[in-house]
Amino acid sequence: MHTVENVEQRVIGVISDLTEDWDVELEGGIGPQTTMIGDIGFASIDFIQLVVAIEGAYKTKLGFQDLLMKNGAYVEDLSVAQIAEFVAGRLNGSLPVAAPAPVAANTAVVATRLTSIPESERVTPEKLAKFRASIATRKLRDDGTPKNPPALFVLSPPRSGSTLLRVILAGSSKLFAPPELHLLPYNTMGERLKALSGEHTEHLLDGTVRALMQLHGWEPEAARAFVSKCEADDMSTKAFYNLLQQPLKGEKLLVDKTPSYVIDVDILKRIEQDFDRPLYIHLTRHPLGMIRSYEESKLQRLMPMVQEASFGSRELAELTWLTAQQNTVAAGQHVPADRWLQIQYEDIVCNPSASIEKICSFAGIPYEDAMINPYQEMDQRMTDGVDNASKMSGDLKFHLHNAINPDAAVRWKQFYSEDILGAQTREVAASLGY
Repeated sequence: MHTVENVEQRVIGVISDLTEDWDVELEGGIGPQTTMIGDIGFASIDFIQLVVAIEGAYKTKLGFQDLLMKNGAYVEDLSVAQIAEFVAGRLNGSLPVAAPAPVAANTAVVATRLTSIPESERVTPEKLAKFRASIATRKLRDDGTPKNPPALFVLSPPRSGSTLLRVILAGSSKLFAPPELHLLPYNTMGERLKALSGEHTEHLLDGTVRALMQLHGWEPEAARAFVSKCEADDMSTKAFYNLLQQPLKGEKLLVDKTPSYVIDVDILKRIEQDFDRPLYIHLTRHPLGMIRSYEESKLQRLMPMVQEASFGSRELAELTWLTAQQNTVAAGQHVPADRWLQIQYEDIVCNPSASIEKICSFAGIPYEDAMINPYQEMDQRMTDGVDNASKMSGDLKFHLHNAINPDAAVRWKQFYSEDILGAQTREVAASLGY
């Protein structure tokens, strides 16, 4: 039996460790009534790191989504006592995981639902052109070496469920699906290091390190040293891909899901240039589902290739979705139909078995029941990051859940009307089946 008092002390210890270097002064220190946002200044990323640390301390998944979300929206704040009571209840079995509340088809029940926006905030062709102009251009070149073996690329903009799909695919014995690799946009490993070494992008370098740890059974220090040598030698990223594929010996297919690839059609063209008969999964999500997820995450993390632009968060999310889909569709026109699969995120969360069977058939691999249980065998699925799970290269909100939730497919309807979308966005969405 875990008492609330004992859990409280452990939670306080975790919070103290997380905020050790913060400039936080609380009279009497952290206590049961201390609030995460009001008193300590937590942001979304801090809540996720706290969740991961608590689950790591107790070595069990707790499903924090039930605590952090009420009536379809994230709570405004939480106290230490509230967190401790939730954790104790989960650990003791007195607080079972709640069944997802269905979202009503008639979304007018939500008074704050956004049904119209000023014309100045609507996405237009002019804004799309400005956004595309803000994307840093890349001079990608062929190093002249033979093509790498086949690989599977998941193409989608951020906040579209690609982390969930990646973890599902990692449950297959025939696929090797590491965290985001961030290799294609760069000619060499040295160029990649220079581009991603900033404060807000440094964690994106860790996907390759975690992949090597899994492939070779290396400790973080050994994997990092290997990557550092590749960077120092300015090895081509094409050659680095080959280093990841060699240990697979053709028995497993490498999966690369990195959302930033779709922001530039030239990056997508490089896949055909560098790989022999690559496979593609075009993962789509309703634009407002992606936009809602982007806004509620409050992370405001721009892709590395997007330079600073004067757009609001909702505009930026819609422009990212629209650009990504236009680029992906354009790239797909040059790929044979038997190597291209379009699948909707909504189908994955609402009918995971059928969706994954479809993907397995496409990839020519057997369907395995373990694949649709993404919160099991976490080490094999590489959700723990290099040093800890809160540094995973991918959507950290994955850690808030403990099961695939079909409510995620339609929850945006509580908050938005399709009328707020720009004409181009609606047209592209319709062509994708929305």
